[in-house]
Amino acid sequence: MDNYLNHRWPLGPGVQPPPVPTGQTPPPVKKPKRSPRRWVIPLVSIVLCVSLLGGVCFWAVNGIMEILSQVEPTLPDDPRPWISRHLGNDESDWSPDDLPWGDPDPSVVLSARPAGAAVSGRQAYQAVLPSLVCVEADHIGRFAGASMGTGVVVTESGYVLTNYHIIDDTVSIRVQLLDSSNRYFDANVIGFDEEFDLAVLKFDPDGVGLTPAQLGDSDQLAVGDWVYAVGNPMGYLLGSMSVGVVSALDRDEDAFGSALGLIQTDAVLNPGNSGGALLNESGQVVGITCAKITGIERESGDSIDDAVVLEGMGLAIPISDAIPFVNHILATGETWRPVMGITCSAATVDGRRGIQVAEVTGDVAREAGLKKGDLILSANGRDVATLVQLRRVLYRTGAGGEVVCSVLRSGEELEITFPLADSMKQD
Repeated sequence: MDNYLNHRWPLGPGVQPPPVPTGQTPPPVKKPKRSPRRWVIPLVSIVLCVSLLGGVCFWAVNGIMEILSQVEPTLPDDPRPWISRHLGNDESDWSPDDLPWGDPDPSVVLSARPAGAAVSGRQAYQAVLPSLVCVEADHIGRFAGASMGTGVVVTESGYVLTNYHIIDDTVSIRVQLLDSSNRYFDANVIGFDEEFDLAVLKFDPDGVGLTPAQLGDSDQLAVGDWVYAVGNPMGYLLGSMSVGVVSALDRDEDAFGSALGLIQTDAVLNPGNSGGALLNESGQVVGITCAKITGIERESGDSIDDAVVLEGMGLAIPISDAIPFVNHILATGETWRPVMGITCSAATVDGRRGIQVAEVTGDVAREAGLKKGDLILSANGRDVATLVQLRRVLYRTGAGGEVVCSVLRSGEELEITFPLADSMKQD
């Protein structure tokens, strides 16, 4: 089963079954009674036919099973679980220039709020539903049709946060409100970050009063917290809700293909949930659902019978990690990538955990005194024992902002300060 969460919909959602007739049903016709002689012969004939067919079926099934037992099921060379967020077409000549573009607005700035009191699932659903839209992005060429997904309205003026893979390889976009009006609006792209699977859209509400979603602080999440996923599975089951818990936090790129630390949840996600809302117990949006882990896992050489089917592993982008990129897109129409100018990895030195510098590649960091072998213990007052933790500090500080590093060198702690660069602006 494909595990991308945008639903490609070239044939539409199907048609409804024919209506059940509402007229009066005529009374049953009474059948004349039959004598025993009249049903004995048909009964004997049926028994003989069933016996004959049973023998033939038994022979056929056994023959097929013998053939199948000699065939080892084939799987891809690498049957490990995988994550896919989009269906790129290598033969397509599509480029982002083909998207409908809109202008950024630096006056629009998003922020997350601390979690409030817990609410019921019904209250959380009723609060977020007016803030969700169905995103329909049209394709042309070989894959003519549409990608269907979900978006979260984040301002009254019509800005929408969703996944990039929904609009990838598309040429026109429209959104549908999930309120009672079900109105459609053409939408433009303000900007996107393909690597982090984020996109910002904008539509003109044309006098319709929009309800922006309440954004919560995803940093306050903990494993075991209840969460709700609301989106549009299959592209037409609009406003569906599922419930689960936070299964894990800070899933990093080595396992899940994202430099952002993703939220793992067992809330059910399906194609069409892309760009949807992951809610905390207060009903606030703390994540943007983006993918799920599916497939089978088996040891090399093992039989398919020994494979494990993976279930209940959905992924969402933490909203507090996404906001710095979204705000930069809102202001400039482009994304960024704040960096220190080093190559590094997580390590433990003298019992201290941190990020060890393998090489200093940036002139600014080198001039500030950072050296190969240094162990970065904290950045801007936050402990950094993993790469996800270090990236989180850098991304929220932003390019041009200063980072203050506490560094362990030869048993001595030093403080080194320097500004961050933007790797997307470097040659």
